[in-house]
Amino acid sequence: MPSKVESTGLEFTPLHKTFGAEVKGMTWDLPTPKDTIEKITDAVHKYGVLVFRKANLSNEQHINFSRQLGELDDVKAHIKAGRAMRFPEQPEIFDVSNLDEHGNVITDADPLRRANNKGNTLWHADMAYNPQRCAYSLLRAVELPPHGTGGETEYLDSRTAYEDMPTSMKDRIEHLITNNSLFHNRKIAAPETFKDVDPLKFPMSRHRLVQTHEPSGRKNIYVTTYAHHFDNQSCEESQPLLNELLAWVSQPKYLLSVPYENDGDLVLWDNRAVLHRATETGTYEGKYRRDMRRTTVKDGGKYGWGENGVNCNWQAGLTN
Repeated sequence: MPSKVESTGLEFTPLHKTFGAEVKGMTWDLPTPKDTIEKITDAVHKYGVLVFRKANLSNEQHINFSRQLGELDDVKAHIKAGRAMRFPEQPEIFDVSNLDEHGNVITDADPLRRANNKGNTLWHADMAYNPQRCAYSLLRAVELPPHGTGGETEYLDSRTAYEDMPTSMKDRIEHLITNNSLFHNRKIAAPETFKDVDPLKFPMSRHRLVQTHEPSGRKNIYVTTYAHHFDNQSCEESQPLLNELLAWVSQPKYLLSVPYENDGDLVLWDNRAVLHRATETGTYEGKYRRDMRRTTVKDGGKYGWGENGVNCNWQAGLTN
């Protein structure tokens, strides 16, 4: 049943038995009142994923609303690395579309960009490969492909998945620390394209595999396809357990698929409570525009910097 918050007029309708909700009653007169921001953050901590239909924000509105949730990450590292960006004057906007910097649909004529995008189809939490991870992601559908051609985003309830885990497995993984690399994810997704890339030649972020989701007090299993190895283990030694954990958390009972119904839909999620991926199936790729733009809010909490040391001064970035 929907739950209504009288002070703000917001209504939250659950989308899954354990997580996810669609939000109704949101008005986008910015800046958003403080009490509304508090209700939204309370709700995303509870549900993990919030869906706002027809938000219809501009880039500037998207940035300004996101900034009310905390400090924003940006793509300056990618710009410095030489990748052409669609919005260089708004580095807070992450372009996660299937478009190049000129707004053209990426095809097989640009194999590196296609290969990079494949990494997004694997289960992950945004920015887990950086020393300071992010808390919230806000993904906005600017222009969608035709209905029925794919493009949904899928989410996993990693808190409930941890709670359902056998005690023996919980004991086994309690103190493990993952070493995370963007390049590892890309190499799994497109091994031929990245066959000559050695993730060990680049810095890796270190985050605890099991940690408490501070706002809810619930434990979360923070396992992603960025995880290259555990401390004191090789990649080869670590991967069987990592694969076992990913198989556990990706069981259908923990999965929520969010279809985009309208241009302007916005989804907000807490990367400390859920995993996500872009759907790999669909016929839009190489044919239709799917213009998706994201902002990410840094995690300023106890676990935000993981085991990396506060103010660690490197950030991962692809060279193209």
